[in-house]
Amino acid sequence: MRFKYKARNPKGDTVSGFMTAESQDQAAAIIRQRGMIPLSLETSVEGEKESLMDRFRKVSTVSLKDKAVMFRQLATMISSGINLGAALEILSSQTRNKRLAGSVREVKKLVDGGMSLSAAMRTQKVFSVLMISIVRAGEEGGVLDSSLERLATFLEKQQELRAKIYSAVSYPAVVVTFALGVVYILVTFIVPRFAQVFDSMGIELPRVTTVTFDFAIWMSEKWYVFLAGVITLVVMIILFNRMKATKPFMDRIKLKLPVVGDIFYKTIMARTNRTLSALVEAGVPILMSLEMTAEVANNYVIEKAYTDMREAARRGQALGETVIKTGVFPVMVGHMITIGEQTGRLEEMLSKVADWFEQELDEKIKRLTAVIEPLLIIFVGGIVALVASAIFLPIVGAIQAML
Repeated sequence: MRFKYKARNPKGDTVSGFMTAESQDQAAAIIRQRGMIPLSLETSVEGEKESLMDRFRKVSTVSLKDKAVMFRQLATMISSGINLGAALEILSSQTRNKRLAGSVREVKKLVDGGMSLSAAMRTQKVFSVLMISIVRAGEEGGVLDSSLERLATFLEKQQELRAKIYSAVSYPAVVVTFALGVVYILVTFIVPRFAQVFDSMGIELPRVTTVTFDFAIWMSEKWYVFLAGVITLVVMIILFNRMKATKPFMDRIKLKLPVVGDIFYKTIMARTNRTLSALVEAGVPILMSLEMTAEVANNYVIEKAYTDMREAARRGQALGETVIKTGVFPVMVGHMITIGEQTGRLEEMLSKVADWFEQELDEKIKRLTAVIEPLLIIFVGGIVALVASAIFLPIVGAIQAML
């Protein structure tokens, strides 16, 4: 939210301005952090002057690529000697994503008011807790530019991982959607007309024709029942994935699904190990790193494994031993983490583990794509052949009866 405020500074003068905060209490706390006494706080209505297109752009999503580019540019400018305020000003003017540009602009205002970069980022929803923690570790260690570089690299790796998944899913999804569209047209428009013709001719229809025609007529008349069933199934799956009582069960099912279950597993492993590596390298405390890694897992089974690792680390146990005991990670991962702990290169070993899972995922996707293409052709061809046989078999039978 945007607030218009009046406050008294240490000199006793009354000052006013605008600021962004999640609530009125947070806005008052920010003013006090600046060494001023808040006098009044009102919700700003400046946003009403914005065009509808500007509002739409500001509520748009911010991709990982946009964030990675922003952090990379910020790191470059800071390492070149440009002060933080000026760097943020440049970024806000040249960032194409309107929502991200607006967030950077608000962060700059807070930084100019004396707030740290990480604290200012905390007021903007486009920045995750993980990003804020890495930036905060860089500020505390006096290596903000290096931390921003690491963060940009981490986000780029995450974007590459997502791109692999999307590329693997997009082709089959397009083909299946097209095939279902063709089948729908055949079943609901073409087949019923042939059914009427054969019914008027009084021809005895083969079993495959009868079943196909009955289904086609039902689809053309009761299509809304089929659509309602599909929507209900999708909604139930989404709800079961979000409800606390059923999410653990659904997450276990995802990992055990044939073919795609292994893809889910490798994707989560690559993402979590890359996250933990980035946090450890940035200097974030290990307990906090494990907690944030558990949050990005988005799977109950693997999230619990990282939570168990965190509790074991709190008791002073080695991470490598705990990883092996969980039974969720491959044994190799536990041994690599143990070597990283013993040599003081934990972040390097975690990065290698993430690289290994990403390589395995890449090979899995390539093999799956090679198998899916002929399977889709067979699937589409089989449906077309079924419909064609249902139509032409009665025609052939009628011709034979006439000879």
